[in-house]
Amino acid sequence: MLLIGLLAVVVCADAQVKRRIKKGRRNKSESQFMLDKNEFQAEWEMGYETVTSQLSTIVYPNLTLHYGITDDFEVNTEVSYLTARDISMPLHKNISGLEPVMIGANYLLLEETKKSPAIILSGQLAIPFLAGKNFVADRYAPIVQVSVQQPINKKIIIGLSPGLFWDGFSPTPSFTYNGTFQYTFTKKWQLTAECFGFINQSPPQHNVDANMSYLLNDEVQFGFTSGVGISPAAHKNYFAVNGTWGFKGAHKK
Repeated sequence: MLLIGLLAVVVCADAQVKRRIKKGRRNKSESQFMLDKNEFQAEWEMGYETVTSQLSTIVYPNLTLHYGITDDFEVNTEVSYLTARDISMPLHKNISGLEPVMIGANYLLLEETKKSPAIILSGQLAIPFLAGKNFVADRYAPIVQVSVQQPINKKIIIGLSPGLFWDGFSPTPSFTYNGTFQYTFTKKWQLTAECFGFINQSPPQHNVDANMSYLLNDEVQFGFTSGVGISPAAHKNYFAVNGTWGFKGAHKK
């Protein structure tokens, strides 16, 4: 019912704002930039996630690089270096390394109008052997996602992003969803709240988080993200600092 309600609001909204190409994955700062042809953008994040009472992960950092091939099509690559801390054993165990490198692309299929939302197609592929020895996956792991985004007025944007996610080990994908609400206080400050989750044969994982971001100038943004799990199988909590750097004309929406 939540997904149906969000989609109904998106379709019925009649305000307009410039589009942006954004992947919309969990625990990411919401960028106030958009990419045009030949533009470059870097996103970074460092965070701590409590998975269970005995397992946690530290990311330092996650880095995503974007490049605009055309005004409507971008390519990207993503890398994450992390440490997994397991205290369930008699001796505490820390495992560090590089997660599988991901390559991807975003395509603006439909630009929003006063009567219809923007539709963005996104895909990424994790390469199993491009990883540290402790995090090598069994198989290639794709992520596919459709993002529907629509402004309600000059300050509010809502979005809905369903998709499929493979974890690199199981041949069966998880269904993913991400509903976002974005409010711009001023030209400098922006708040984004989201509800997201993963659904498969295991108990579902549902989460909520919020990101507060500050636009330092026309090229640099900083933010803070914090979230919690709201279902028994979800990770307990997460917090991170993050930012975005645009180059060669990247600009505010």
